[in-house]
Amino acid sequence: MNALLSVPLTRRLHRVPVVRLLHGRLAERAWSWDWEDQWTREWWPQGITWAGERLLVSWYAKSGGSRVSVVDLETRRYAHVTLLTPTGDPLKIHAGGLAWADGWLYVAATGKGFWTFHTDDLAAVEEVAQQPSRNPATWQATAVHRPAAPADGPPLRWSFLDASGPAVQELAPPVGPAVEEVAQQPSRNPGPTHLYAGEYGRGNRTTRVWLLPVADGQPAGPVELLATGPKGMQGVTATDSGLVVSTSHGPWTRGSLHHVSAVEEVAQQPSRNPDRGALPIGVEDLTRDESGHLWTPAEHPGRRAIVQLRPTVSH
Repeated sequence: MNALLSVPLTRRLHRVPVVRLLHGRLAERAWSWDWEDQWTREWWPQGITWAGERLLVSWYAKSGGSRVSVVDLETRRYAHVTLLTPTGDPLKIHAGGLAWADGWLYVAATGKGFWTFHTDDLAAVEEVAQQPSRNPATWQATAVHRPAAPADGPPLRWSFLDASGPAVQELAPPVGPAVEEVAQQPSRNPGPTHLYAGEYGRGNRTTRVWLLPVADGQPAGPVELLATGPKGMQGVTATDSGLVVSTSHGPWTRGSLHHVSAVEEVAQQPSRNPDRGALPIGVEDLTRDESGHLWTPAEHPGRRAIVQLRPTVSH
């Protein structure tokens, strides 16, 4: 975690008033990026996760490349960290979702699976104050992983991620021996955790939500099909009342929050009582903090924001 705290935060975040028609009915607080990041059409925010005292937001570039913003909400400062492959080349992925657990950052890469980064591999250097647009820090990936789906069918698309939350015991399938074996191995990770992984899909494409045990930045068992969600899912997380996913409705309409049920329970009803207009315009990935609040980044230029949402309850 020390590496994240050492990143020079040279850009300024702006606290903005909550506008329900823009940020959604569940919005409690909102922060805007600086002018350059607010209006760029080259870089687009996507994933979000809490990493201790820092909030991390991923971006992808239209011309290729990806980065993570390290955000300190108390000081309203942030900086971009360029993501690199293990060989030091720019990592060119969509970076649609983030998850953080035990010093490891997991970054969704759609059809390519997901990449893992450890905080020890983040290189932060001093930045010249007069050049805030520079990216002084880099983060080199450890590996890419592409676990196979457990049955015949379309490959899993790693569109978005989140670490397991309080509802994982109720929603998760039984943990297999493979996880127990990995847990006994020496590791920087104190034990296995779980990742939720979901698929963005429209038309006939699948919209599955999977659960994957991980330990020490590695898959620690097979993926398990957890639920089937609505079309156009952008993010997933667990709340005290169960699993929720976000859907976006374009650049001018607020997003929706859906409660999803495990496949075994409601196979033909992937979503119940969607809360339309609850989420920001351009809603993307979801994550949950320790107090139960949901967080999401909005992606569209001029309407971009980090939005804190109030805790949700089951409908």
